[in-house]
Amino acid sequence: MSQQEAPAARPLQMGAKGAYIVRLLMVGDSSCGKTSLVLRFDQNVFSTKFVTTIGVDYRDKMVKIEGAPMRLQLWDTAGQERFRSLTSNFFGRADGFVLCYDISNRPSFDHVIGWMRDIKTRAPPDCDIVLCGNKADLEGDRVVSTEEGRALAEEYGVEFFETSALTGGNVETMFTALAKTIKRRRIDDVEGQQASVTGGNTAGHSVGATSAGGNGTVSLGRGADGADGSAGSGTGRSCC
Repeated sequence: MSQQEAPAARPLQMGAKGAYIVRLLMVGDSSCGKTSLVLRFDQNVFSTKFVTTIGVDYRDKMVKIEGAPMRLQLWDTAGQERFRSLTSNFFGRADGFVLCYDISNRPSFDHVIGWMRDIKTRAPPDCDIVLCGNKADLEGDRVVSTEEGRALAEEYGVEFFETSALTGGNVETMFTALAKTIKRRRIDDVEGQQASVTGGNTAGHSVGATSAGGNGTVSLGRGADGADGSAGSGTGRSCC
């Protein structure tokens, strides 16, 4: 998602079993293979039976990303317009999105702009997104080129993958890449900010303690840049 100023990241919720909870929403037109992608990633299976998702389906999968245990909650949303108001209610609680289209279905690609608009208006500003061109095994029926998909992803500033739920190609790579991006933004960066704030406060107190004959309150209240001591340490700023 293209943004002029990166939003401050929220810390991830910690589950009862010591794993970070990550809510991922599968969005995109009906018949793009969203459910098949979830099944391939979760159980490494593929079903030839097509069953339309009614509303929202849910699965979860435990993974470890760069040493961090994460419980990926996979919310598989219906793509039909009649379910849009229901599924959009889940957008506000999402940490990441897999926005899908079918490389053999031009309208599903054209509708990506509408889905992206919904994400921008309804989802938290710090959520991460991947654009997924699914059914890459249908090369003979392709109507959306890889270059078109990559260009659109670059326009929105999101990662791009072409996948095949049938063969499993790139499926785990895509989900892992999204989880890694979320982990770095919502765990590493948040912890880095907290450490910076703690270090800044410690440094501020040290200045006050070593100011011989000075007014301790004034020393603590001013940082090196002349701003308030708390602001000078970087409080409230996002590093991502």
